[in-house]
This record gives sequence, C-alpha cells and structure tokens, in this order.
Amino acid sequence: MEKDNRDLEKIISLFETESVDKANEYISEGWILLNIHTTDYGHPVERHQNTVFTLGWNGEKGEVKVPRNRFEELFNK
Repeated sequence: MEKDNRDLEKIISLFETESVDKANEYISEGWILLNIHTTDYGHPVERHQNTVFTLGWNGEKGEVKVPRNRFEELFNK
C-alpha cells in the first residue's frame, strides 16, 4: 500500500465547499485538497447532484489562514 503523502495526521482544520472558486481561494492560501465527492438530493426520479470539495490545513504551516473576504478588503481600504 502506498503512503498518503498529504500527512493527514497533521491536518488541524477542515473546510468544505461546493464552490470551485472558493476551493481555489483556499488552495492558493496553502490548504490541501483532501477529497472531492458528490451529494445527491431531490426526488428519486429527478436526482440533482452537487460537487463538494474538502480541504485541510496542515498544522506544520502554522496558524490557519483563510482567504480574505472581498467585502473586508473593500471596507479596510
């Protein structure tokens, strides 16, 4: 069995989102993409799916960093 080189035991925070853009923002801050899965909802005949991205923060990188909210950036200028 191959070793998982994401060092999952070092993950100290998790974040899930259905937004590709939000997932990319977190990845650009140093978060690690841990999993991509789909969820189903709706009537059994007409199923709908969402894609969910699970990201983790490696504690060895220090304090957890989250992307700044665009509204915060505008407000703090």
